Amino acid sequence: MIHRSRYILIFLLSGLSICAFGEQPKKSISSTMRTSFMLNACVSNYKQPALGFTIARSGAFGYYANFMIGMNSMHMGYSYLADEDNRLLDGEYKGQIPFYTGKRAYNRLSATAGAMVRMKIPLYLYVGAGYGYKTETRELLNKQWVQAATSLGHSAVVEGGLFARWDNVTLLAGYSLFIGQQNHFYHEAKVGLGYTFKK
Repeated sequence: MIHRSRYILIFLLSGLSICAFGEQPKKSISSTMRTSFMLNACVSNYKQPALGFTIARSGAFGYYANFMIGMNSMHMGYSYLADEDNRLLDGEYKGQIPFYTGKRAYNRLSATAGAMVRMKIPLYLYVGAGYGYKTETRELLNKQWVQAATSLGHSAVVEGGLFARWDNVTLLAGYSLFIGQQNHFYHEAKVGLGYTFKK
């Protein structure tokens, strides 16, 4: 609960800072489509954030595409599955608690796309969905790997947030939700900074 409150607080504070741009004097509203490129970071309860980028086209309405990948060590392959008590669920050692080397890999990637609508110059609301993959694997003493029970595996991702443009500077604050197997969830707060091209 504390972790979720932290993400919601980060999202709200980011949203408030973006909304502050909306109080500037009004400029002429144009529906000219402009291209934006942003670098993003997703913050969660894991030590390493996920990093990625967003490409967007926006006028009065718009669309975007986003790709993110975890920056922690990655090892997607595994030979066994484990339950919440770290007991193996399959293989010749089924039901036993194995010995681990201490190496862990947090595998996370996602690709999403969605729509944007201008709320007030220069503020946009965006919503999107896509594919995600999130697992935790641990190495055994025999150099084989086990997928932990906390893994979501192949997941659906839904997200939403705010996108602001101030001259050519672009800011993003959002929230991403992974919906994994057996309806397991994983939450992230997303922030971004980028540049909007004039043409």
